[in-house]
Amino acid sequence: MTALAPKYLILWASQTGNAEWIAKNIHSEATNKGYKGDCFVMDEYEIINIQSYGVIIVVCSNTGDGDAPDNSLKFWRFLRRNKDKTYLENTRITVLGLGDSNYTSFNNTGIKIEKKFKDLGAKVFYPKGLADDAEGLENVVDPWIEKLWEVLPTVLKHDNGKSIEDSIKEEQELEKKLTEVEIDPATLPYSMKDREKSLPEPVLKYTHLENSLVNPEEPAKKVEQVKGHPLEISLVGLEAGAKLTGLPRISVPVAKLVKLDEQKKDTSIVPDFVVTPAPISYAPVTMVSCLTTSDSLKRTLEIELDIGEGAHYEPGDSFGIVAPNDESLVLAVLNKLNVTPDQYNDLYKVDGDNLPTHLQKASSVSLLDLFRYGVDLTTQPRKALFRMMADYTSDPKEKLSLMYICSKQGGAVFNELREENPNFLDILETFPSCRPPVERLLDLLPAHMPRFYSISSSPLKRQGKVRFAFNVIEYTTPKNAKRRGVATPWLDRLTKLVPARTTPTNIEIILHGNDIKIPIFIRHNTNAFVLPSNTARPLILIGPGTGIAPFIGFLEHRQTQREIRLALGGVGHQPRRQIKEAFGPIFVYYGFRNKSKDFLFEQEIRAFEKDGTITQLSLAESRASDGTPKTYVQDLLRRDMEKLYDLIINKDAAIYVCGDAKGMAKGVQDVLIEMLTKYQKLDTLEATKLLMHWTSQKKYLRDLWA
Repeated sequence: MTALAPKYLILWASQTGNAEWIAKNIHSEATNKGYKGDCFVMDEYEIINIQSYGVIIVVCSNTGDGDAPDNSLKFWRFLRRNKDKTYLENTRITVLGLGDSNYTSFNNTGIKIEKKFKDLGAKVFYPKGLADDAEGLENVVDPWIEKLWEVLPTVLKHDNGKSIEDSIKEEQELEKKLTEVEIDPATLPYSMKDREKSLPEPVLKYTHLENSLVNPEEPAKKVEQVKGHPLEISLVGLEAGAKLTGLPRISVPVAKLVKLDEQKKDTSIVPDFVVTPAPISYAPVTMVSCLTTSDSLKRTLEIELDIGEGAHYEPGDSFGIVAPNDESLVLAVLNKLNVTPDQYNDLYKVDGDNLPTHLQKASSVSLLDLFRYGVDLTTQPRKALFRMMADYTSDPKEKLSLMYICSKQGGAVFNELREENPNFLDILETFPSCRPPVERLLDLLPAHMPRFYSISSSPLKRQGKVRFAFNVIEYTTPKNAKRRGVATPWLDRLTKLVPARTTPTNIEIILHGNDIKIPIFIRHNTNAFVLPSNTARPLILIGPGTGIAPFIGFLEHRQTQREIRLALGGVGHQPRRQIKEAFGPIFVYYGFRNKSKDFLFEQEIRAFEKDGTITQLSLAESRASDGTPKTYVQDLLRRDMEKLYDLIINKDAAIYVCGDAKGMAKGVQDVLIEMLTKYQKLDTLEATKLLMHWTSQKKYLRDLWA
């Protein structure tokens, strides 16, 4: 396998759009460099002949605790069925994985796909990169791609007529030109004019775009909107004559707005271009309740939706809500970009080759809807965004700050900025002379994604209805910037900001009529986080905070199943005993900060305990009013370790964990490892491998979030 491959294939799988964006940027740049190849999402593998590509570059993210993205599940089924060890014997591969080290199964998808490709005969031509969103994806992604361009000429044909050695040398020189800049902050403020002199000819055409909706010379009209929170950017570490290195490359422009001769009537309906895994339906809100008191640290709501008798789900399934960006934020951003109110509903077609998935159906869309539903205005910014913004910033100091933020030297400043979780308005407020074209923002702002919620009800008990619980995300940062989520404050406002509970149990407010409707779609659970079909199997349910929500659905389901069996009656001399034995014990470990303020679902949980649905209820209170020492669910698990070992090993109990991946889930796993080392005499590595085996056997199931 020494001959150069004639073409490459980029296979990507993405849950939130990051992996897709990276994959398509690699593809665009490879094409510009003279390489020939294709770029496909993994689930489109059937329309291509994978074996015909000598080089495959895989870019894949993870969802949940190391699970594969939804748009790769068909491809994974294909891989699992394929046992031919020579299937990819003429293929060289490399993998870039995007993960989050807050989860135990860090970058599991990337690791597994490399192993499977090697099992099918492929050879690795470039070591895999495993990026960590907890530390910043760019820390691994940018240098990995930079080195990729140096390695690629050794395995792939290049239409430049040069030797491999010359191609590598040329690539190294070009990389230096594109990712380094020397500036004198005291006497030579960085300017667009200076940058153009340092750019190679092939890149110059990307520094200015035609058909921009923004005129930098035209002042924005004054509109009463929310203001962003300016960020503090320190240039203390930048000395006169310093060289900035490691700058992101200028991303290739893709999106182009083509104006149509009409306007859209503004409605509350989700626009047609929005892509969802299943069709959207509009579910009326039938009940809302606040589960916490006014002095609780978090405001937690439970909402019931009418999804219709024909809709099917299991306890443990989740559903997506298509919530728009905050309207005041959208209007403020458009105002900053000099888009006037009379332009809000002008219709455009988003055109361009290699468009990201979330813009491919935008054939007739307004600017208002693009910023409501098309792009994410609140997620942590990419370095590539700052790099692009520098090219459209007129103030020299602001331009220098933007370049510094995305350079290697400005890494600490970039990390500090990430910790502030700025929205896009904050960034525009920080750099007032920056006027990026809308088209370039469509290229570089992430896709606006649905928000997913676990169902907290049983279809047996609430036919045609789903319930779900959530914390309303609103907080103030240490630097006094106000931050809020996208969907949860929107849901709170839609349901009229119901008052916090003032009694030991919450009051359910029943809503009549169909005035409030939520755009949703059901997402059936792909990782088996559902009840086992065998009702006699013991269950261990571990869920602090809103992690208890899906277990309320589990318990409702078991309670209703048992009631149905009792109503039907049994056979033999002791029918009730037989029915009781048909339902295994359920151990529940639930944690909260303060019993009087945020014991969620107390009334329901006490009822489950009273009627025997819950065999053992263990409550962990971490901020008790009487000063009792902090207790967490992992402390209670450690207390019951011997009993749990018997339940898990000898009675084949299934373990379910739901909630925070950072602290709680790791603490629970540590206790399980401790249990196996103590009672099964395994070492830590053996115990960890056994837990991984349990996960593959659907015995140890986790539904986590960072």
